[in-house]
Amino acid sequence: VPSSYVRKVYTDSGIEPAKVQVVPNGIDPERFRPDATPRNLATNKSFKFLFVGGTIPRKGIDVLLQAFMNTFTASDDVALIIKDFGGNTVYKGQTIGARITEFQRRPDAPEITYIDNELAPEELPGLYTACDCLVHPYRGEGFGLPVLEAMACGLPVIVTAGGATDDFATDEFAYRIPAARRGIGHEISGMKLAAEAWLLEPDASALSEKMKWITANLEAARAKGRAASEHARGNWTD
Repeated sequence: VPSSYVRKVYTDSGIEPAKVQVVPNGIDPERFRPDATPRNLATNKSFKFLFVGGTIPRKGIDVLLQAFMNTFTASDDVALIIKDFGGNTVYKGQTIGARITEFQRRPDAPEITYIDNELAPEELPGLYTACDCLVHPYRGEGFGLPVLEAMACGLPVIVTAGGATDDFATDEFAYRIPAARRGIGHEISGMKLAAEAWLLEPDASALSEKMKWITANLEAARAKGRAASEHARGNWTD
């Protein structure tokens, strides 16, 4: 399994602990680096938050959108860049591109740039370095590779506490927001489970506060990003 979190889920469900080993994912430090050439983005805003991943409930995109809308307005020098993933493949029929468009059309809405085309692997580092902070308030992850990639590229990251990213996005290298377990039943897609399933529910108010704090404390956030890059590139390579 890719994380200590997933290992615990397996063992808590009755799998013999000796049978479950953690083999973490990693990044290529030659590709994911702070000096990667930034990608040109369709915004003139100075500060850019970034989300990378499928726009599905498990990734917490709805929590992020609401927090962003509650915290900023069109007059703020802030944008949210959303890089969707898997809309035509693994997450087909599950992503919320139409809802994002609705948010963009709201009166006085803060700026949102939505990217749903596929990017080649070599294009990803430039997406990270073109932005200022990755936000990933997930409800469930097996590892959370975009978080590690962003860290390697020198971005401060805001992530859910208590999940898979705890292995590498500790308080020393990331901004973690509290989350509570929320039960979601005893079966998924008709499949009976060993016990009640649950997801993490990130604190939306804490997310709003942290996003606002980072835009007002740029030097502290950038210092955290630099430390995160050294940590990721020095200890979490593939």
